[in-house]
Amino acid sequence: MRTLEARWQPAERADSLLVLLPPAKASLDDIIDQGMVAAVRQRNLPLDVLLAEVGYQQVMAGTVADSLQQAVVAPALAAGYRRIWLAGISLGAFNALHYAARYAAQCGQRLAGIKLLAPYPGTADILQELRAAGGPLAWAADPGASRCDERIWWHWLCRQAAEGETACPVWLGLSEQDRFLAGQQLLAGLLPSQRVHRVPGEHSWPVWLQLWQHWLDHGPLAMPAFAAKEQA
Repeated sequence: MRTLEARWQPAERADSLLVLLPPAKASLDDIIDQGMVAAVRQRNLPLDVLLAEVGYQQVMAGTVADSLQQAVVAPALAAGYRRIWLAGISLGAFNALHYAARYAAQCGQRLAGIKLLAPYPGTADILQELRAAGGPLAWAADPGASRCDERIWWHWLCRQAAEGETACPVWLGLSEQDRFLAGQQLLAGLLPSQRVHRVPGEHSWPVWLQLWQHWLDHGPLAMPAFAAKEQA
């Protein structure tokens, strides 16, 4: 798995790490070129950034979560990071949810939270399955509901919502003309309203950057509260 690192301070490791996963058909260089890393550095946030490239073959094989654990998260924990934030764009958000569903409990509070930017919500047949059951919560309450494919993270999100779990909170950014909006609305219904941010626009880099900047300025990483927490 190819990775690129951007440290807060070149000579030393920060206490927190922000892992960002790209959308489909995009490279790690695209993330840099579109200003996603620069947005973090411009705010002088006291955390390191790691970009991790997930191949489509890994997605199809269902090995994304294990690959991220082995190549990114486990080494980061071993290196001493106290908190790891996970973010993803479109298919990258889909992959971040897969990882959380598999490993959030194992990582405990060191997986501090997840930011979803315009997430790919899954295939049409699975979304229809959720709607036919009366919504994600009703679907997940059925003991016969499948846990294959992305259903694994839909179950995880539903459990978070039903039990009010906050150990690994999720933030969602979406746009009103996104081609995946219908499925994203189902996902938004499982999250507290204050963790959902909507803007006009389509499924595109300028919109994703806008959502990203808003989260950096108003979410859990916003300065100076985040810096004070890091120093505690």
